[in-house]
Amino acid sequence: FRHYLAGMGLGIAEAMDTAQRGMGLDWSRSLELIRRTKADLPDALVGNGCGTDQLDPRDVTSIDQVEDAYLEQAEAIQAVGGRIILMASRALVQVAKTPQDYQRVYRTVLAACDQPVILHWLGEMFDPALKGYWGADDFTTALETVLAIIEENRPRIDGIKISLLD
Repeated sequence: FRHYLAGMGLGIAEAMDTAQRGMGLDWSRSLELIRRTKADLPDALVGNGCGTDQLDPRDVTSIDQVEDAYLEQAEAIQAVGGRIILMASRALVQVAKTPQDYQRVYRTVLAACDQPVILHWLGEMFDPALKGYWGADDFTTALETVLAIIEENRPRIDGIKISLLD
């Protein structure tokens, strides 16, 4: 099916579905899927999920750990020539206390990306562990934070996928 979609000139999102990532498909298997897809469809437009799911959110104690995990995945994806979809992080929501914490992490990770990325804002209706993402429980404050991140990093961002039900 990937060949069919690529043949139509459509982009493909790979290794990022929450039914896979964080709920069964671990980082090493995700990277294998990313590698195989790149090898099978070298010229296709494929965005690959980049997150922090190699960490157990219960064990994370610092923002530095989250940054390092994002950077590890970004480096691995870029090493095979992949493009990045920057996924929301269960680990980040555990240690970030303010919108500025999110801005710091995203600034650092985006600076390490060699091509513009797509951000993924996944709401708590899809993953309750992400409650309070962007440093806020209310939509308006969260929106202000993500817009500030986009504005600050505009050349490094291709777009945003918003998965919210509220």
